Amino acid sequence: MNSQLQVRKLDSLSDQNQGRAVFDKTWAMELGTEITPNLLQAMVHSGSYLSGAFIGDKCVGAAFAFPATTGGLHLHSHMTAVLDEYRDKGVGHALKVDQWHWAKKNNYKEISWTFDPLVSRNAKLNLIKCGVDIASYHPNFYGDMPDALNAGDESDRLMASWKVFGDNPKPRELITSPKSDDILIAIPEDIVAIRSSDLAENLRWRHKVRDQFLKAFDQGGQVVGFSTNNEYVVRI
Repeated sequence: MNSQLQVRKLDSLSDQNQGRAVFDKTWAMELGTEITPNLLQAMVHSGSYLSGAFIGDKCVGAAFAFPATTGGLHLHSHMTAVLDEYRDKGVGHALKVDQWHWAKKNNYKEISWTFDPLVSRNAKLNLIKCGVDIASYHPNFYGDMPDALNAGDESDRLMASWKVFGDNPKPRELITSPKSDDILIAIPEDIVAIRSSDLAENLRWRHKVRDQFLKAFDQGGQVVGFSTNNEYVVRI
C-alpha cells in the first residue's frame, strides 16, 4: 500500500462532498448524483460509515456503508470507489480494511456488499485480498442503471459476506490447482473494456456466467476461491 495513503472518516459536509465527487466521477450520469448531499448527511449523522482515502490533500477513493437487518443486523457496504488514475495501488483494499475495523469497533459481526461477477479486479480484491464468502447470486439486481459505467448492461451481482472477527481480515491465496470435480466459472480479464466496445459480447458473457452460477448454486455449490486462470472455483 502507498505509504502516503491515509484513510479517514468524512464527517463534515465539505468532507462528504469530496467523497460524493469520487462516487459521481466513478458512476458518471448526465443528470443527478449517486447520493444527494442531504441524504448522505442524514445517514452519516445517524451512524452510517463514510470514509475517504487521501494522498496528501486529494481524496482518491471513498466508501459508504449503512446498517442493515436482512438476515440479522450487519453493515451493508453500498459503494466503494477509487479514481481511475489511482487504481491498482491498494486504495480499495485500504478502504475495505478500514471499514472492517470500524465495523468491529461498532460491534458488527458481518459486512455485506454486492459486486459485478464479471469484473476481475473486484473478484480478486474481494475473494483474495479480503477473503469474503459469496452468499448468493442476483440477476439484474438493480435493474437498469443510468450511469455511464453500467448503461446498457444488466446489473447481475454477487452478494459478498465478510465476517468480522479476530484481529484482522484473513486473505486467501489464488487457487493454482483446482480439484478435478470443481466447477470453474471463467470471466474476462477486462469486461469494462469489452462493454465499452462490444455490448453484445458483454451480454454474452453476462448470460453465460449467470447461467453457470445459478446452476452451480442450485446444485449446492459454494465459491471457495478464485483461480490463477481468472475463474471462480465452485465446489459441490
